[in-house]
Amino acid sequence: MQVACLLRMSNVVEQATVTASSRQHHLLDRAIASGKFLYTAGERFLVKGVTYGTFAPAADGSQFPPADVIDRDFRTMAAASINTVRVYTPPPLQLLDLAAEHGLRVMLGLPWSQHVAFLDDRSLCRQIRREVAEGIRALASHPSALMFAIGNEIPAAVVRWHGRERIERFLRELYDEGKSRSPDSLLTYVNYPPTEYLELPFVDVCAFNVYLHREHDLRGYVRRLQHIAGDRPLLLAESGADSLREGTGGQADLMAMQLGAAFAEGACGAVAFAWTDEWWRGGHAIDDWAFGLVDRTRHPKPALTAVSRVFEEAPFPIEERRRWPRVSVVVCAYNAASTIDDCLSSLARVDYPDFDVIVVNDGSEDDTGDRVRRHPDVRLVDTPNAGLSAARNLGLAHATGDIVAYTDADVRVDPHWLTHLVQPFLTSDLVGVGGPNVVPADDPWVAQCIARSPGGPTHVMLDDRVAEHVPGCNMAFRREALLAVGGFNPIYVRAGDDVDMCWRMQARGWKVGFAPAALVWHHHRASIRAYWRQQVGYGEGETWLMPHHPDKFVGGSMMWRGRIYSPLPFIRSMTGVRIDAGAWGMAPFPSVYHPAAHPLNYMPHSAAWQLVSLALCLAGASLLATPHAEIALAALVAGLSGAIWTIAKCIGCAVRTNIDRLPRIGARSRRASRTLYRVTIAWLHLIQPLARSMGRIRGRLAPAHSSAPDVAAMPARFSTGALRETGSTLLALGGARRERRFWSETWTSADTILRRMVLALRSSRCIRGIDVDDGWRLDRDVSVAVGVWAWLDVRVLVEEHCGGKCLGRVRTQMRLTLLGLAFVGVAAAWLATWSILS
Repeated sequence: MQVACLLRMSNVVEQATVTASSRQHHLLDRAIASGKFLYTAGERFLVKGVTYGTFAPAADGSQFPPADVIDRDFRTMAAASINTVRVYTPPPLQLLDLAAEHGLRVMLGLPWSQHVAFLDDRSLCRQIRREVAEGIRALASHPSALMFAIGNEIPAAVVRWHGRERIERFLRELYDEGKSRSPDSLLTYVNYPPTEYLELPFVDVCAFNVYLHREHDLRGYVRRLQHIAGDRPLLLAESGADSLREGTGGQADLMAMQLGAAFAEGACGAVAFAWTDEWWRGGHAIDDWAFGLVDRTRHPKPALTAVSRVFEEAPFPIEERRRWPRVSVVVCAYNAASTIDDCLSSLARVDYPDFDVIVVNDGSEDDTGDRVRRHPDVRLVDTPNAGLSAARNLGLAHATGDIVAYTDADVRVDPHWLTHLVQPFLTSDLVGVGGPNVVPADDPWVAQCIARSPGGPTHVMLDDRVAEHVPGCNMAFRREALLAVGGFNPIYVRAGDDVDMCWRMQARGWKVGFAPAALVWHHHRASIRAYWRQQVGYGEGETWLMPHHPDKFVGGSMMWRGRIYSPLPFIRSMTGVRIDAGAWGMAPFPSVYHPAAHPLNYMPHSAAWQLVSLALCLAGASLLATPHAEIALAALVAGLSGAIWTIAKCIGCAVRTNIDRLPRIGARSRRASRTLYRVTIAWLHLIQPLARSMGRIRGRLAPAHSSAPDVAAMPARFSTGALRETGSTLLALGGARRERRFWSETWTSADTILRRMVLALRSSRCIRGIDVDDGWRLDRDVSVAVGVWAWLDVRVLVEEHCGGKCLGRVRTQMRLTLLGLAFVGVAAAWLATWSILS
């Protein structure tokens, strides 16, 4: 029946041009996806939808009611603040015309045989691709067409049968076929919780069907889906409740909660399931469910009134808006004449009842101050140049709001930025909240490449709500919390201030949250040279962070406890994906884990790897003409191999980067433009770690502020300790035992110590693997993986002493793995050969 609907659709829409020209439609501008929301005619469009169908087939095979019934339904919908209708089968043209007349948009489903193992039939796959593409071509030009769903809830069993990767590739093919027919149409795939692990970053809108009846659970899951959506809009494509089981009053309360929670958590819209109790599925009418807002005779239920009220007030209820606190927005500017007008103009369009804007002109040498004065509603504070943190503190001193929000002069904020940024403060004990930042579509092509390269500002999440870090271009804090910690540390003149502030607040036991819909557009650097300088500055900031937060660094590298959220292939390569889909794949909500990836996944990107490869190449080339040509050749091959590996990884990241929505570069062809994009992205991946390392060196040798810690003295101060640690490490690799003792005035057991130790190790991102004794090992209690080279075996003994006192003894011993033994053997043989030849 689904295939037959698609075939009939082609014949019906052949008459579209003639019929549409004879009807008068309300003007419906095409919707576009920008950041986390949809927009029409430059205004945000919240999807306030209801599902329509599926209905029993009529005599002519159509799966929709007669035109007069559709007309009455649509008139009632429009009066109830509904603006979108979701259909599951291709509708007759008359339905689209009626929708346009009533100012409604239609989310069009394109059904196909997704309930069977379709990938096993090549001819069926070709037919599906062809019919989906033709369905989009036929209906895309209609003014009421909002978006197309190229699929809906492929059963988890079918995904398991074919494998996740094959399903993802097929859906990508459907997307490409559809875009080839209508590049401007919005395409989505409607997923559901049993297959949330499908990675579909190419669709324009991330859509999910979710039915949860507890607000806490629903809000938590929508937050999770926001991270899956990333910088794309998230649509709750179905949600509802059964009035037979919940009662009509219970249904109304549940649906109001579901839709209200979706809007409050930043979804671009929500669709109520369903318009009417009349429902046809699987060849017969469904009589034991009643999900409709109206019954089969079109009499309204209480749910229609409840849903209408939510849609009318969306995204936030009127009562909630009255509790919004005053906000002071602080913009720190230094030589920002090229972007400050755009920033302040966007702030003037912010839809929030009570806020003021403060611009701190940090000693700019251009006409930044003059440009700010052209905006009469903005307070300007001029100050000699003292750096970013000092400027933020000056803005804090002039702030009058309970919440102080910070953004940068090269940022364009969303009109509803503050409403979503402030919302988490009202529903939790968070002291800080941040939001996402995305590159504007009108940024130049180099900036687009830089936005798709590592090193940009992003958020680090401890869970779906609580963040370890939020970027400084989009963050807000309670004013009293900022004052309690003494404001920002003025040593951070260019970067690192946001990281330092988040860590300092967390050290006090406070929490920083994340609001995925509090969106800003962040202009990225427009040249490779500017990108290099930015990364050098970030490297300096990391060096200044080390003395203040030594527990956050391992081996001189910053170690995040949370997960870095980014669509970049480079960032994604740092973690793997493990899916627990339940017994036989039957879990309704699978668990998706992101364990740390093998170090070799990202080690070739490090500056140390690149410099060692270069050194080996130079040493090998310089020794080729000497009597040690064999060793020189080995060094040259090793260096070239390392360099080629690095280049290959950078090219691989560039190839996997999504550049589908980027325009052509100047007069170049699409193919030439895509090649230039990818070459530039690969080059930026190559130079970024070098720039960061240079910044770290500069941070140690030349602190940028007089109040900075004496990082220049750090190498000398720690040289003796480093030498001692190196010696201890060599002894440990040789199998030497090390022991530490701990005296306690109160009794504790070895079991308690081991449990706490394992818990601490498992919560640390520094640890790659832990092996706990299961009773079969007599020589160790816990083993901790040291990369792939060795295990650190741990044994614990608690000695009883008088008065309930005890002495705890922890003994550690290194044990090489087979790979570690092989490496040591090769290294020893190489050293022996070198000593003989030399």
